Amino acid sequence: MPSADLTRSVWQVEADDFPSDGTIEDQATFLLRYAILAPSSHNSQPWSFRVTGNAISITADESRWLDAADPDKRELYISVGCAVENCCIAAEHFGFDPQVEYHDPESADLAVTLMLGERDLKDPRPAELFDALTTRVTSHEVFEDRPLAADTQERLSSVVREAGVTLHLVGDPDTRDAIGELQADADRRQMNDPEYRKELGHWIGLGALGSSWLAARIGQTVITHLDIGDREAAKNSKLIQSAPVVAVLTTAADDPPAQVRTGLAFERVGLLASTEGVAVHPMSQTLERSETRERLRRLLPDGAGRPQHLFRLGHTDEETNHTPRWPLETFLSEA
Repeated sequence: MPSADLTRSVWQVEADDFPSDGTIEDQATFLLRYAILAPSSHNSQPWSFRVTGNAISITADESRWLDAADPDKRELYISVGCAVENCCIAAEHFGFDPQVEYHDPESADLAVTLMLGERDLKDPRPAELFDALTTRVTSHEVFEDRPLAADTQERLSSVVREAGVTLHLVGDPDTRDAIGELQADADRRQMNDPEYRKELGHWIGLGALGSSWLAARIGQTVITHLDIGDREAAKNSKLIQSAPVVAVLTTAADDPPAQVRTGLAFERVGLLASTEGVAVHPMSQTLERSETRERLRRLLPDGAGRPQHLFRLGHTDEETNHTPRWPLETFLSEA
């Protein structure tokens, strides 16, 4: 576990500080200042980086793996994929053509190598995603009662380009309500698991979710020792039912490369949503239980594949603060 303190100062990245006259290693390391701003499960930030020439090795750090909530490491690799996508977006902005090499699923920790090639972009990412890297937030609020525009939904769907990854935008009220019931069931099941509560309490107690020191300690005690399953179920079911659209990313395969690709797709959708004034909120509990994950699959169209990530899309005027991060140095390994 990192010994450095969590801080929000890492969000203050200035593009003008890019070391254009520095070495390729200096430039690659600068890109990682954007990578660490990616969302991750419980804000665990489960990644490690090594820079060697124009290659960035991105590793899943199992010391921050949520083994109670995420026994199959699905969220671990999705989190890593989000960091990879941030790095790719920054790389394109600063004139590189980033190429992602996925490692064999059996190679476990080493998820990808990102090669920084000379600019030769055939299908660049939307340029506006770069500014969203430092402004994106996650909303935990009840959404306003207004629809998500059809053209916005089309734009969000258009940025999912990964092979074998499909975005499903669920606006049908009956299906959405059924997903809300699944969420409530999963919440009760998770909160009935002492190991899950202990794990969640640990991350809350660290302040990883952005609470003050005192609030974090109180939150850790409440989560760890009190029976709040019904309360969490009611709250999160309401959150889903308030969303005009519930999104599900599915994949044909169900292995670490597919989950990393899911992370790339989710982060790109989330960043574009931010530029469109649309709030995003991942809802992971339904997918953390095998039985509710399978029930979610059956709510989707036939042949949809394996559900990998579930999140709400909607509108809110509530201001949301950035969650803190550990400094980049925490995650750098020696070449």
